[in-house]
Amino acid sequence: MLHRTIKRFWEDRRGYVIALTLIAMPLLLGVSLIVIDVGRSANLHTDLQSAVDAMALTGARELDGRNDSITRAQAAIEKLANTAAFGNGGSGMSLGSYITVAYKAGDDTASTVTVRFLKGIPGDGTFAGDDDDPITAAMITTNPNDAGYAWVTAKNQAMQTIFPVPVGVTRSTINVSADAVAAYRVSACDVTPIFICNPYEPAGNSSATVSEQAAEQLHTKFAAGNLYGVQIELHSTSSSSPGPGNFGFLRTPLGNGASVLADALATGNPGTCYTKDNLDTETGAKAGPVEDGVNTRFGFYSSSFNKVSNDARYRPAQNVRSAQSQTGNANKKCDTYNPVTSGGAIGDVTKAVPLGYGATMTAMGGGKISTANNWNYNTYWNVAQGGSAPSVTAVLSNYSSYPSGATGLPSRPSAYDVYRYELNNPSLISHASASGEKGTPGTGGQCYSGPALSNYTADEYGDRREIFSAIVNCGYEKSVGHLNGHKATKAIAFARMFLTKPAVKESNERYISLEMIDISGKGGRGTLDEFLREEAELVR
Repeated sequence: MLHRTIKRFWEDRRGYVIALTLIAMPLLLGVSLIVIDVGRSANLHTDLQSAVDAMALTGARELDGRNDSITRAQAAIEKLANTAAFGNGGSGMSLGSYITVAYKAGDDTASTVTVRFLKGIPGDGTFAGDDDDPITAAMITTNPNDAGYAWVTAKNQAMQTIFPVPVGVTRSTINVSADAVAAYRVSACDVTPIFICNPYEPAGNSSATVSEQAAEQLHTKFAAGNLYGVQIELHSTSSSSPGPGNFGFLRTPLGNGASVLADALATGNPGTCYTKDNLDTETGAKAGPVEDGVNTRFGFYSSSFNKVSNDARYRPAQNVRSAQSQTGNANKKCDTYNPVTSGGAIGDVTKAVPLGYGATMTAMGGGKISTANNWNYNTYWNVAQGGSAPSVTAVLSNYSSYPSGATGLPSRPSAYDVYRYELNNPSLISHASASGEKGTPGTGGQCYSGPALSNYTADEYGDRREIFSAIVNCGYEKSVGHLNGHKATKAIAFARMFLTKPAVKESNERYISLEMIDISGKGGRGTLDEFLREEAELVR
C-alpha cells in the first residue's frame, strides 16, 4: 500500500506548470527589468545625443574665423541649452525624472556638457587619419581665427537601474553620455565665377604649413589696413601652374564653353553657390570672356554682347569713368575698352585718367601689386573733377572701407571710397574730363538703352563695378592636384573687389585691375554677409 502511494505521488504530474512558472518567475522578471533599463538608457542617450547635436550645430554656425567667433559660439550654445528645455529637472535619472542639459561658458561645475573647439579633425586635410581615429589634444584650439569645429560632449549621467543589484556589486547606476562634432561651412551665391591667387603665397609653394601662413598673412594684412587702397593687377593664364598675380575661372552648371562663362561673368549669376571647401575650377584658356563679359559692367558691348545693350542684366554701373577714348561715334565709344594712354600707361593727364591712376606697381608672379595705397588721388581729382581734392576725412565720412581695426587714418582715400563719394554727389558724375568723358554711362546707338539705371539701387541689386570671387592658395592647391578641374579646390576666403578700370587686353591675355574692399573671415568688415550662406553640419 505504502509503496503504491509513494509511486503514485512520484508519477503524479498535476501542478507541474505552476511549479515551473514559480521557478522561472524571478528570471522572467529580471529579464523584463533589464529590457526596461536598456530602453531607458537608450532613451536617455537619444535625448543627450539630440541635445549635443543641436548645441554643436549652433556653435559651429558662429565659427566664421573672426576674432569673436568662439565667444559668439559659446553664447549661442549657452542660450540654446538654457532655453530649449531639454528636461525639467531631476537628478540621477530615477524612474519618472528628467535631466536638464545646461551650459555656462567658463563655469564647468554649472554645465552638464563640455564644449571645445577644433581647428581640424582626423582625415579632413588638416590632420592625417580617418573618421575612426580619435580626436587629440593637438586638434583643440582656443584661437577664434583657427576654430572650424564645435565639439560638445555630455558629461556622464548616472541612470538608476530598476533591475535588482546583483550580489557583490555595490552600484545601482549606469553612466550614459554622448558627444557631437559639427563643422562650419560657408558658400557664396551670386558671385562672379572667378578665383584669384593669394598674392601672399610664395610662387611654387607646395607646403601645407606655408599655405596656412599665407592665408594668415592675407587676413592679418587686410585687418591692419595694409591692403586698403592697394591696386592689384591680375592676369588670366592658360598655364597649369597659376600663382600670385593670376586669376582663373570657376565652373558653372549652366553649360560648357566660353560663351556661357562670359555670360556668367557679365551677370554675376553662375547658377550655383560655391562652397569654400569644395570649389570646382574651369580649366583651359578663356581670356576672351573676361574682356567681353566683365566690361558690360562699364557699358561696353562687344562681340557676342553687342545685342544685349537693352537688357538690364547687362546694365553698366552708374559711374563708369575709366579714361575711355571719346573719339568716334556712339557705337565706337561703347564697343571695346579703348583707353587714352600716355607713355604706355592707361590715362593721360591732359585728357582723362581712370580711378586708381598713378599707383606705383611692382611685379607679383604673373601680375602686379602696388607697394602701398599710393595712387595719385590729387591728379585724378584734378583731371576728372577740377580743383582741389576733398580731404580724406570728407571722403571717408561719406563711406569708408577702411578696416575698423586699423589705426589712424590712411594717407589718401581708396579709389573705391572716392567712387562712392562721387556716386553720392551726382554733379561729380556728370562732370566731364578734358576729353569729354563723364562718369555717366553713354546711351544711344550701341550704348546702354535698357530700363533706367535709377531703378536698380546698389542696396537692392548690388554695384556693377564690384565683383565677388574666391581666393585660393594656387601653388599649394596645384601641388596636390586640385586645380585640374577634377578635384575640389579649397578657398581660404571669399573677397569683395572693386574694378578700378575695365578688363584690358594685353597680347593673348587679359588683366583686371582691382582693389580688395572686404574679405570673409578673420579681419573682414562683414559686408560679404549678404552673399554668404553659412551653414553647419554634423561630421561626428
